[in-house]
Amino acid sequence: MILYIVLVLVGFYALVNLVQVGGSPISEALYFVVATLALGFVAFSLMRVRRSFALANPAPNRVFEIVKCKQCSFKQIKNFALGDYVTKTLGLCTQCNTANLFIDGIYGEPPHRK
Repeated sequence: MILYIVLVLVGFYALVNLVQVGGSPISEALYFVVATLALGFVAFSLMRVRRSFALANPAPNRVFEIVKCKQCSFKQIKNFALGDYVTKTLGLCTQCNTANLFIDGIYGEPPHRK
């Protein structure tokens, strides 16, 4: 961050000297090159940092679990809850009213690309 501040100050100093000093063409070209390089480097670096922050936070995956009954053909897909695991017994089945409902699988859905 200190380097960016120093480069911005050097770039503005070179621009001010370019405008105020009406010297030889060589000194004007030197001030122009220094200002362009310093301010261009800062602008390019800030754009790169901004883009890396945008790429660092991808959309989270959606996680689902498959719930099945051991007795009947009941099957349900629901959102994953923290603490759930495969083979965890969940309780009564809504179709056959037996305590055979369990988690058969857990899977994640990848985020959609834009």
